[in-house]
Amino acid sequence: MLPYRFFLASLFALALFVTSCTSSTNIQESQSGSALKGPLAIVNGQSIDVEEFTHQFSRTVSNLDEVRFDSLEALEDFLTRYVDFKVKVLEAREAKYQFLPELVDEIGQYKTQLARPFLLERKVFEPLVRQMYERRSEAVDASHILITVAEDASPADTLAAYGQVSSLRDSVLAGVDFSSLAARYSMDPSAKGAPGSPGAGGNLGFFGGGRMVDSFENQAFKTPVDGVSEIFRSQFGYHILKVNDRMEMPDDRILAHIMVRPRGQTAADVADADQRLSKVTSRLAAGEDFAVVANDLSDDRQSATNGGQLGLISFDAGLPFSFRDAGFGLTKVGEYVGPVQTPFGSHFIKLIEIQPLKSFEEEYENLKSQVNRLPRAAAAEKAFAEDLRDQMGYWIDSTRISLWSSAMSQDSLFRMLASKSFSPEDSAHVLLSLGDRAYTSYQFAEYVASNKLPQGEQSQARLFSIAESFLNSEAINHEIDLLETREPEFAQTMQDFRDGLILFRLMEDSVWTAAASDSTGLKAYFESNKANYSFPDRIRVVSFSAVTDSLVNGVVQRYQTESGEEALSWAKEAANMAIRIDTAYVEELSGSIYDQVFDLKEGQITPSTAYNRGFIALAHAGVDAAHPMTYDEARAIVLNAYQADIEARLLKKLHKKYQVRLFPERLETLIQSSQTAAKE
Repeated sequence: MLPYRFFLASLFALALFVTSCTSSTNIQESQSGSALKGPLAIVNGQSIDVEEFTHQFSRTVSNLDEVRFDSLEALEDFLTRYVDFKVKVLEAREAKYQFLPELVDEIGQYKTQLARPFLLERKVFEPLVRQMYERRSEAVDASHILITVAEDASPADTLAAYGQVSSLRDSVLAGVDFSSLAARYSMDPSAKGAPGSPGAGGNLGFFGGGRMVDSFENQAFKTPVDGVSEIFRSQFGYHILKVNDRMEMPDDRILAHIMVRPRGQTAADVADADQRLSKVTSRLAAGEDFAVVANDLSDDRQSATNGGQLGLISFDAGLPFSFRDAGFGLTKVGEYVGPVQTPFGSHFIKLIEIQPLKSFEEEYENLKSQVNRLPRAAAAEKAFAEDLRDQMGYWIDSTRISLWSSAMSQDSLFRMLASKSFSPEDSAHVLLSLGDRAYTSYQFAEYVASNKLPQGEQSQARLFSIAESFLNSEAINHEIDLLETREPEFAQTMQDFRDGLILFRLMEDSVWTAAASDSTGLKAYFESNKANYSFPDRIRVVSFSAVTDSLVNGVVQRYQTESGEEALSWAKEAANMAIRIDTAYVEELSGSIYDQVFDLKEGQITPSTAYNRGFIALAHAGVDAAHPMTYDEARAIVLNAYQADIEARLLKKLHKKYQVRLFPERLETLIQSSQTAAKE
């Protein structure tokens, strides 16, 4: 986990840019070519032009459409803040904070934790998410035939399975009915299901992205309607598929249903179901509420208590085809249809809500979560690493690995690697290389000792597999090392963090710690500004709290019959430490429980009230008249003001040192340009 300083440093740089602005004119792309002449500021001889200003200003909001350029006050405030940030960073760099070992280490840790997710997000997950989003917008109706074969099957069994599916494909291409072949030969059990059920005759119905294993989905989305795919393999075995149809994916919807089915297999059970079905029909026809009828008569008791609602359903959720077609055939919210027959019974189906597919940006996190749960995510990451590895070029000392495997048992071999018990010569032996990087046996053994290893393979095959995983990991590490030179966004993020971290350290040393440790300066500042530090009239509140209502009520009753001081004395002495007594001073309404005392007169007490896993009563113990604060009472406020004073003096010095020149009057031209562009 990153140190808390990381969080502070990241926020600190951003906080210096934050400004509030409200208006109605959007930034237009044409501003980069606006009529603005000259820079908005000059810092240390470097100009801050309109492009830089616009870019930095835009980063203060999460939605670029909300960026506005028509509040002069907001723009001037941001320009001042940004220039102050620039001079502080310059000063921190001149002080060589960026070379402090502890900060270099923190920057390295931050990069390590940020870079890998950033790289994989761009190169692995984002393409998968985009592919799924595109495929979720289309539905493919396909049938398939599966011939199962284990992933680790013998070559003979694998060849036999391939030969069988190849013969079936030849038959389909020769004109034999696909569904008949699927029902007879497919090893997917659903192929022999009742007509109309998902999978019957090999027909899987319509599906979109993310519903099938990756290899199946890839074939389905690239095969034309009425076309038959090439033979392909999944973890289940060999497949062929036929695409029956494709269409735009219907919008998701919330459906409710009332299901009626026989509760047994006798004629009486069937007659009872018919009678109940008739009741549903007549009650709905009479206009009775669908949810009430569902609660009374639906045999799906899990949904019945919720008005029959089944939740949000996608067209390709695997519903019985008749139910799916009826439910998604409804077009008006509140409309219902039925009875509809499925293998489960008779259904009345009501449309509750339609939810269209959102934009890619809105759906991104949800789809990313789905992708992460699919095997294709790990497979894509591995493929990405292997591609990097192949591009760099790699080498594995197969002779040394064969020697190890033949010279000792598997257990002995992996004990040697885990304990790194090599001879000096073996330890330094170059076992692997990647590009121009060489890795010794000792480095490989460190990887073996710290990673989960593949099981179920012979020593030699297992070692090669581990060696390839090691090289894959190093290939990604190498790409991470180059990330700042290849990804401007990542480079900007790292630069922002470095600037924030060294600026944070500068402020710690020059302002915050300096002010807190300068007791003489703090007291002198207090003495010079005494008039600013005083308490207004405040109500003194005595609170009595306990875990039981009876104890607090005892105090309340004493307060109502005796003086406050007597009740307080009793609470202290008689409660045997079970009552907690605290004193607070309140000056205005705050939205807390203490607001109750403003309705009391001096000497009155509130009733016992449940509070913070116990009970509390608040007594109005008089008004503390306005009076000046002592130094100790004002110290926290004085410290904040003193720090602001020191920072202001520091900025004045830095503005002079780095020859800052501001041209805020040019911001008016920027606003005018923005408004003109908006009208165009």
